[in-house]
Amino acid sequence: MTLTDRITYLINIPSVTGDETAVLEYLETVLAGMGLPVQREEVSGTRWNLYAGWDDAEPVVFCTHVDTVPPHFNASVKDGRVSGRGACDTKGIIAAMLAAGKKLIAAGKQPSYLFVVGEETDSIGAKTAAASERSARAIVVGEPTDNHLATGHKGVLSYTLRTSGVAAHSAYPERGSSAVHLLLDLIGEIRTRDWGKSPVLGEATLNIGTLEGGVAMNTFAPEATATCMHRIVDNARERREEVVALIDGRADISFHSVSEPQLLVTVDGFPQKAVNFGTDIPYLASMAPCLLLGPGSVHEAHTAHESIAIAEVEEAVDLYVRLFNALTETA
Repeated sequence: MTLTDRITYLINIPSVTGDETAVLEYLETVLAGMGLPVQREEVSGTRWNLYAGWDDAEPVVFCTHVDTVPPHFNASVKDGRVSGRGACDTKGIIAAMLAAGKKLIAAGKQPSYLFVVGEETDSIGAKTAAASERSARAIVVGEPTDNHLATGHKGVLSYTLRTSGVAAHSAYPERGSSAVHLLLDLIGEIRTRDWGKSPVLGEATLNIGTLEGGVAMNTFAPEATATCMHRIVDNARERREEVVALIDGRADISFHSVSEPQLLVTVDGFPQKAVNFGTDIPYLASMAPCLLLGPGSVHEAHTAHESIAIAEVEEAVDLYVRLFNALTETA
């Protein structure tokens, strides 16, 4: 199977978060066919992670997530690019890791793999793997980094705010209060706050992802909610407490993710840069030193035009082989 065919085949197996079984079963067959021992790890219900080739006491592991954001759309090939859901996040990366493994096996070496579920939501697969007590010499995590080794990435602090009001006719403000007005005030305070700066990772960023509330334009809103995500560059747990202090009981807060920014392992001889997005590395780092590299641009990920250049995937195959050799030779 050509590299293009592999990417296309992987894309055409839907694996939106929560429904990853089919693509994992396919990978299980491929990895077993490469002569690697495979093992499933239950995550929750019918969901599981996949290990392969972990016979070595200190393996160098290729790892990425198999889930994609919705909605699924099938692959197409045009002008040297493969389009489709997951093309760069992370079906093209998976194809490159498999091809690199085949080259390494042909050279008498044994790569190892860990494919996890749930990265796009709660990283439940990586958290489960981290609790397994497995360890490795190094874990090469695949995300779209334009084939650069990432020097670091930002942490994540995400939460939902819920405010309450008293429904009343909007012509009589003395008889009610608006949950929407209060929520907007809180969001204003959050947005104007300084959330930090790092010489490596740059400035922290904030996105108000969703806003909901109210029943009619002439009625004070009894309830309102907003989801917020910070890309943290210093201490996520301290920033969490800062959010709690700022809100000061004026809204209910439900935290979704609190993960620390990462300064990552790098290897000389590879192009390098910091990235802004988050990964599974905050959880996988307890298993081994982690490196981050993959073909494709994060600006393509999660979009309706997601795609990846075949030439970039081919380059990634060689980079993964070089990186594996560098990591094993320095052991």
